Amino acid sequence: MSRRPALDGLRAFAVLAVMAFHTSPAAHGGFLGVDVFFVISGYLITALLLREWTRTGRIDLRQFYLRRGLRLLPPLVFMLVITLPFALTWMHYDLTINPLVAVLSVLLYVANWANVWVNEGTGIWTHTWSLSIEEQFYLIWPVVLIAVLVRRRKAPALGLAALIAVVIVVRWLSVHNSDSTLWIYYATTSHCDGLLLGSLMAVLLQNRETLVRRSETVAWVGVLGLAALFATSYIEAANTYHWRLPLAALLSAMVVHHLVTRTDGPMVSLLSLKPFVAIGMVSYGLYLYHFPVFMIIQHQGYPRLVQHSLEISVTVTLTVFSWFLVEKPALRLKDRLATGGRVVLPAPAAGVGEQIA
Repeated sequence: MSRRPALDGLRAFAVLAVMAFHTSPAAHGGFLGVDVFFVISGYLITALLLREWTRTGRIDLRQFYLRRGLRLLPPLVFMLVITLPFALTWMHYDLTINPLVAVLSVLLYVANWANVWVNEGTGIWTHTWSLSIEEQFYLIWPVVLIAVLVRRRKAPALGLAALIAVVIVVRWLSVHNSDSTLWIYYATTSHCDGLLLGSLMAVLLQNRETLVRRSETVAWVGVLGLAALFATSYIEAANTYHWRLPLAALLSAMVVHHLVTRTDGPMVSLLSLKPFVAIGMVSYGLYLYHFPVFMIIQHQGYPRLVQHSLEISVTVTLTVFSWFLVEKPALRLKDRLATGGRVVLPAPAAGVGEQIA
């Protein structure tokens, strides 16, 4: 799959929105940036798996999990190492769970459930809830997809649509039967609709160049809708959990669809600008490091201008260091190890187009 610079540009806006949300009351809707990330991730992972199936007639699970581990774990471990001293000293009052349990919940990608159980008690690692949901998706979804393809079922899109409906129903029931929004926001069962919607789009696009006509118009409707949501959404508001989160995922899918089916046009050109692409490429590091850095600095009582300057400079420094000295070496190691033994499931003789139409 060729790289789509415009997707990196969209990642840039998503991560900057989340960062702004964590430091400025004016960016009260920035938390929706996570849902944009979910849609992008769901699409890319599913598209990669389907292309591998089409190209080789199989999906190599060992290589898939190896690639995910080497991409995600090294900077995550580095983040934990450099922030642990602060979590145990200056920021210890935010950590209402045993530190060892908190670290393990992050490393084992169950931090979202830990945040449900201990009322966001993972302190400066609270933001890893979204990484946990994504990793749980990466763990389960490839196996489900292989099972669908091996059995030659012709409607995985229908099954995905049903799953999305179930997630929305679970969220609706949770909203109406619980006084707490923690479960709705952090639980995989109620906040994976963006990942599933992105996956559904990848399945539908496997045999069609585009899902809808006038995708540029649809994409701009998505952008304007997201802008309106970002401007009017508050994380503590009940309607966020009723309909704003799933709507943000749907609008994000409208934008992502256009970016992966077109190589020209005003939106593609804008999001492909080098500064946006550069930020998008290191968005994982920015997301990882910004939250603990922001929380530590905000507790020092600096004037607002000094606070923001320190937040940005320290986060960018750590991100650049991580990209060149942690992430890129891990990616090179991934490429070297990718030639090892394989764990694969054979594909039936029928073409992929017949299997996923």
